[in-house]
Amino acid sequence: MQAKRTMKTVLALGLALALALSLAGGALAADERLSIGTASTGGSWYPLGGGVANMINKYIKGYYASAHPSGASIENIRAVMKGQDALALSMPDAALYAYEGKGAFEGKPQKKLRGLFSTYPVDIQFYVLADSPIKTIADMKGKNLKVAVGAPGSGTEKMAQYVLKVYGITYDDIDEQFLSATETTAAMKDGNIDVGIVTLGTPAPTLMDLATQRDIRFLDIDPAVAQKINKAFPAYFPRTIPAGTYKNMTKPHHTLAWMGLFVVSADMPDKLAYDICKAVFDHKAELDKIHKKFTLINVGTATSGMSVPLHPGAIKFFKEAGVLK
Repeated sequence: MQAKRTMKTVLALGLALALALSLAGGALAADERLSIGTASTGGSWYPLGGGVANMINKYIKGYYASAHPSGASIENIRAVMKGQDALALSMPDAALYAYEGKGAFEGKPQKKLRGLFSTYPVDIQFYVLADSPIKTIADMKGKNLKVAVGAPGSGTEKMAQYVLKVYGITYDDIDEQFLSATETTAAMKDGNIDVGIVTLGTPAPTLMDLATQRDIRFLDIDPAVAQKINKAFPAYFPRTIPAGTYKNMTKPHHTLAWMGLFVVSADMPDKLAYDICKAVFDHKAELDKIHKKFTLINVGTATSGMSVPLHPGAIKFFKEAGVLK
């Protein structure tokens, strides 16, 4: 009799446990899964996506988010537009071209692409050795200087060409060198180039290293020119890098920057878009602990350089935050 009672108790407990697990599983299954497209695991976008995913999981009920590595901007936009990713990171020019149906999206405008928020600035910087006779970007014209313009087809090269064109300079005026930022630093150290052009988050370790070994000087993009470029191409916006950012940098450096963007589909519910923005900016200190660059993300610049329309949920958040009127 005792054995039968024990067996009944075990069965009852087993059924209760099974029911509890079933209910827990049902609760997990009820959470809508959100996939976040980033870039390669070696860059800063992958941990940024992971940090945002953690915030969604921690502060927004009913959703479970996870970040994954990807081929970055173009692949990410396509995944968002197909509904494979809920949100993703993109360069602003890629987002603009997708929205307008240009470049990789030629003839197929992605009119449902929306911006959620901008991240941290990536600066374009023209620099020379301190004793160079080149004092301004305009001085480069017609001198057949060796100019590092970035890797072929890179975002650096495209941005460099854009700025040079505004100053009336084409590749016919220079001896273009297709070098990465690291290669540009090495070439400048060795005296193999006259002008370096890089797009990097500031302060950039490679420029910090260069500035400790050689005296360098930055060539300003005139603020009026920067405003003109911004008006024609909103993805690029004026930015001033403070004096002292690099060794022997005695005055502020006027340049242009672009922001990495979180993009979503217009089909994302307004409340979810709002809640993601709120989760991120109400708890920004948690992101700051992940990567030094993330300290540059702040609510005041979270709409800067946005090249596509903001999602209505994001607009509501930024209006409440006093960023938008």
